[in-house]
Amino acid sequence: MNKGLDNKLCEECPNLYRDRRASIQVSAMPFGFDTMNGWFDIIYDLSVKLEKLILDLPEEKRASYRAVQVKEKFGTLRFYMSAETDEMEDAIREAERLSAITCEYCGKPGSLRTKGWLFTLCDDCDRDRPWR
Repeated sequence: MNKGLDNKLCEECPNLYRDRRASIQVSAMPFGFDTMNGWFDIIYDLSVKLEKLILDLPEEKRASYRAVQVKEKFGTLRFYMSAETDEMEDAIREAERLSAITCEYCGKPGSLRTKGWLFTLCDDCDRDRPWR
């Protein structure tokens, strides 16, 4: 994900992404958001929901709930938290489901492509892949 989108997520969801600039011994978040820009809207919507759910927790519990890794794996989004409530888990699963039908590169409707590596791509991005 590009730096501007990365910064927007971290600025608007500071509790969720509190470890974004931490040591890699604490979290995988220092590696950044390991997805392409097409999933930004999915990750942004999820992040705003999770940030609100964190802020709804008692203040002394908030620090226990944070993102530890955001990445693509097997063609879909993976979003890992240090701890999660049932409501957080439901929101994460829905975002992961949406990633399976959204092009990771451009954000248009897509599907899982299994030519070598697994990707969720629209027809245009699949056709124009430079690594074909």
